[in-house]
Amino acid sequence: MPAGPAPTGTGIGASAPKRNIVGIALVGFAAFGGILFGYDTGTISGISTMDDWLRTFGRRDTSTPLGWILPTSQQSLVVSILSAGTFFGALAGAPTADIIGRRTGIMIASLVFSLGVALQTGAHNWATFIVGRFFAGFGVGLVSILVPMYQSECSPKSLRGAIVSGYQWAITIGILLAN
Repeated sequence: MPAGPAPTGTGIGASAPKRNIVGIALVGFAAFGGILFGYDTGTISGISTMDDWLRTFGRRDTSTPLGWILPTSQQSLVVSILSAGTFFGALAGAPTADIIGRRTGIMIASLVFSLGVALQTGAHNWATFIVGRFFAGFGVGLVSILVPMYQSECSPKSLRGAIVSGYQWAITIGILLAN
């Protein structure tokens, strides 16, 4: 087998169709799972400073303009528990994909995320809110593994890198939408 560069027109992706609209649309739509992570990351800073939220989860402090404060340790927990859930969700992502498949896994991950959001929205006590943040993070962790895996397996070879990077783009769009 001769060494050296391949002749023009015979490299990787050379025989791929120039346009595969259905495949691109399919994996492009899957990238929007990243919006879950970006939106949740971008909204928590604003939510945790809202007067009603502070009245529910904070403590009374007349030295502040709003009259309520959330201790630093609780502020840290609100932000970090999502990352803890994401860590464990990411660990569970590959086995989930192997057992139930990529598409079904993405659907279940979205349901887990939605459960977390519902718990946060309906929370009237600190523990419920934190459990909701953890479940939302777990769903995000699953999606963070399952979506790029699904994209890489379904996208045309010639566009695989660009399409898989779309997940990161969707995270950025989610942060933008939140602000």
